[in-house]
Amino acid sequence: MSVVLSAQNLHKSYAGQEVVDGISISINNGECYGLLGPNGAGKTTTLRLMLGLIEPESGSLSLLGHTVPQHAREARMRVGVVPQVDNLDPDFTVAENLLVYGRYFGMKDSEIEARIPMLLEFANLTHKRDVKIPTLSGGMKRRLTLARALVNDPDIIFLDEPTTGLDPRRAT
Repeated sequence: MSVVLSAQNLHKSYAGQEVVDGISISINNGECYGLLGPNGAGKTTTLRLMLGLIEPESGSLSLLGHTVPQHAREARMRVGVVPQVDNLDPDFTVAENLLVYGRYFGMKDSEIEARIPMLLEFANLTHKRDVKIPTLSGGMKRRLTLARALVNDPDIIFLDEPTTGLDPRRAT
């Protein structure tokens, strides 16, 4: 198995308060990990460090073979992210949100369009393809955000509070 994420002794403080205190973790391809803890425990800060969105005070980090934060942009091209708060564009339709997001990864429109049906089926939103975001329920928006994280067929996915707003589903 290959290592997709390696963090060694990461530290991050805000206003003199240490919120990430020496975390070390190594994640191999195919593994799944979760960070659990109360509000304010540093979970989101840790994710932001791992994505290279903020810089640690100390420690080292590698994501998909790229040193982070120095080469975070290259690494993020192969990453899917589900943020804590949905950030869909309300002016676009469901399909347009997927199309525009795919362009951020340098994908061709034809490549994105080919993936959209599978992503909408995954999110159970096929019937909502051409509706604007404000008409969706909170659960539908959350499912679309999950599908959007897969638009670039990522090698690793980061989910920040992934079940927030999701509708429970009965087994059939």
